[in-house]
Amino acid sequence: MNLPKGGIAFFDSGAGGLTVLSSCLRYFPKGVFYYYGDNARAPYGNRTEDEIYRFVKQAFDIFLSLKAQAVVIACNTATAVAVEKLRKEYSFPIVGAEPYVLPTACKGGKIFILSTRATYESVRYKKLCARAREKERETEILPFSCDGLAGAIEAHFPALDFCLSEYLPRGKPTAVVLGCTHYIFLKKRIEEFYGCPCYDGNDGIARRLCSLLIKKEEPQGKNRDGQPLSRVFWEGRPLAPVCVYKSKQKAKKRRIFAQKLRFFRIFFLGSGKTKNVKIYKQMFVSIKN
Repeated sequence: MNLPKGGIAFFDSGAGGLTVLSSCLRYFPKGVFYYYGDNARAPYGNRTEDEIYRFVKQAFDIFLSLKAQAVVIACNTATAVAVEKLRKEYSFPIVGAEPYVLPTACKGGKIFILSTRATYESVRYKKLCARAREKERETEILPFSCDGLAGAIEAHFPALDFCLSEYLPRGKPTAVVLGCTHYIFLKKRIEEFYGCPCYDGNDGIARRLCSLLIKKEEPQGKNRDGQPLSRVFWEGRPLAPVCVYKSKQKAKKRRIFAQKLRFFRIFFLGSGKTKNVKIYKQMFVSIKN
């Protein structure tokens, strides 16, 4: 396939990063996107740091050849293990996926942090938890490794009807942090299991990506309802106008159309490209959204 160059790239060990991609697309109504899913070697949670780095680097070399404007590591495990090395080796901006620990710790109470084994054992993750404990001394921060959960999610798409309780630690937290992008597919079920809110860092990733790529905003007149329009510029190229719709029905139709339009601007790569196309189309390009 002759791919267009200069897009925004996303990497994940499998399908979990699709949740990150979906969140980021809300901020970029137009553009070219690459999604590299290494599903054949997923999950990464029980692999060594050397293996994970080598696998991620293979994808990054492809992104380099495509002249990617920025790369999002939409995988908590790969971020925890490899992001620092990758930032030293590649010149394009790299946004990592980090558990939403610090903002959640501010809420107080007992916080469960759910992650893969590799994330749980990484130095970067341990430092993050230590900073949260130091900053919020009254908050009880409890990290857990949910061994096998990411693999179960990969294996059970699209139904995801397996027994979730086999993978989750017992207890009564006041909040839960989802430290793996795969877990976000089960966010509502995990909230029901614990009876408390779950938090993920996807919107923070999207905002960080915006801060790196959006250079300026310029006014572009008004829409039919008199609302101001603006056009954002990404590396000098204009993106779609951003406008506010008063009618909820009209806004929903426009959002659905935009989702379908963006779908055809995403180029799926890696061993899981066929599977990830189906998952993304089924779970994110739908009238239900």
